[in-house]
Amino acid sequence: MERRAYEAPLDPALAVSGLLTRLGLFLLVIFAPFFAMFSRHAVAIIVPIATALLILAAALDNRLPTALRRLQGALTSPRTLALLALLVWAAISIWWTPRPASAAGRLPGILGIVLLFAVTISCLKPRVRFSDANLIPIGVAIASVTLILEYLPGSPLQGLGETGTEDAESTRAAMLMALLAWPAVGAVLARGRSWQALLICLVMILALWLVHDLVIFAAFIAGIVVMTLALWRRRAAALAVAISALVLLVLAPLAGWMMARWGGFLLPAEGDHLVALWRDVTYALPNHLLAGFGYDSSSSLTRGVGGQLLASPHNAALQIWLELGLVGVALAALALWLTLMGMNRDDDRSAPAALAVSASALVMMFAGLAAWQPWWLMALGLTSVSLAFLARLGARRRD
Repeated sequence: MERRAYEAPLDPALAVSGLLTRLGLFLLVIFAPFFAMFSRHAVAIIVPIATALLILAAALDNRLPTALRRLQGALTSPRTLALLALLVWAAISIWWTPRPASAAGRLPGILGIVLLFAVTISCLKPRVRFSDANLIPIGVAIASVTLILEYLPGSPLQGLGETGTEDAESTRAAMLMALLAWPAVGAVLARGRSWQALLICLVMILALWLVHDLVIFAAFIAGIVVMTLALWRRRAAALAVAISALVLLVLAPLAGWMMARWGGFLLPAEGDHLVALWRDVTYALPNHLLAGFGYDSSSSLTRGVGGQLLASPHNAALQIWLELGLVGVALAALALWLTLMGMNRDDDRSAPAALAVSASALVMMFAGLAAWQPWWLMALGLTSVSLAFLARLGARRRD
């Protein structure tokens, strides 16, 4: 008589946990990039819901004790301690910032975003399925094709989005996709599909070219260079990105002074405006060189002869110099160095993609973005979750 082995009954909690994990990733890498082209407020709703689903999946799977231990280890690592020291200094600088009430109201939101994504990454499964990681390139492909269709002449997608902010929302979505493209490339390379990685890059180049933003396009090209170098010589790529980041940060005032004198003709369209901003910020630095003007002081400082509000230097390095001074620059440099060099020791699958993300992010931050924008921090966190999924995919391949 034929005997059949009894299969172990499926735990409903584990089944629901797997479903919630896939649903959370689906919201993060498919819904969020798509809706980012039409409304950043929709992204601000989708991302917390998605991270909550991932945390709930860990609770159903009895992974919370392990996640807490992993989170404790991450929070006590040198790179995290350096970042926390920078945030503590930013909190201390509220005492002398021009508008302490406004600054004190903004800083907890920044801390909340960082903590939310740190907890989410700690709650992820130690091993993930290829089917889960495949959602990352699918989401990037859908968003990039939609962005191309949006910029075609006569496209019905051009009128969508919040009134008066359609171009701004598309630009922010392009920034997000310039980051998410690298976890997508890493996911298809993990399955040995180099032609799909090349196709993703070509479609992304076309989409970003249609956006007509030189900074975002240059950021993606920088990511291509670093990704290629990292696949060949990962330590050399990590060292190159880390040194470039330190040079851009430490020498930002010198670069601002040089651009103010000779660089206006190098920047298209907004060149005169950016040069004027960098000039005013650079010339204001000696007044508060050591401690800076205080966290979030950019929103209340005036620049130029007309008393115009600065709002943002459109350069993260100059903003750190301006608001946190030499002390903040030293802490930011330490955090950057430890983080970027630490990627050299990360998982084989995720390290090249993480370095490419870092290169693209640094170009955008040091050539047009403020350092503390919540939507930008949320984009970095979303990309970090995607990289964490990729790292756990690599862990499975080694078993």
